Amino acid sequence: MFDIAGIGKDRLHLAWVSSAEAQRFVEVVTSVTESVKAQGKFDPKAFGIELAAAEMTLAGETLRWMVGKEVKITTDGDVYGRKWDTESFETILDAVLEREYQKNLIYQAIKDGSTSVRDINEKIGLDLKRISYLLADLEKTNKVEFTGMKDRIPVFAVL
Repeated sequence: MFDIAGIGKDRLHLAWVSSAEAQRFVEVVTSVTESVKAQGKFDPKAFGIELAAAEMTLAGETLRWMVGKEVKITTDGDVYGRKWDTESFETILDAVLEREYQKNLIYQAIKDGSTSVRDINEKIGLDLKRISYLLADLEKTNKVEFTGMKDRIPVFAVL
């Protein structure tokens, strides 16, 4: 999620260290410290919209559903009886995650005051065509609405 949001996956470090592994603990802490120093200070205010969109994505039903189905689909198979290998499932999961994140990023941009496709593009950098496509999906799911035209430009608002 951090990579998709432009924050960078190296900002998150997870390691399992037993209380009996003092040397491993030192190695992990040293590695994390060096990584943090190399990346520099993280300014969460500079990533406000991105963090809000990431949080929405991680809390969303789509991701929970996909993660919840992984073991069943890779072990027992899908509704057609086809077993998926883990790599194929995770490729689809990554694509779904990115799409959901982009929709939530658009939602956050509109919530932050960007009302047209161009305004959203300038705020978040997504391609105009992609924004338009995802806006249609956000409208179908009643998250945003078309509120009218201003100077022949479609205007959107969050619901």
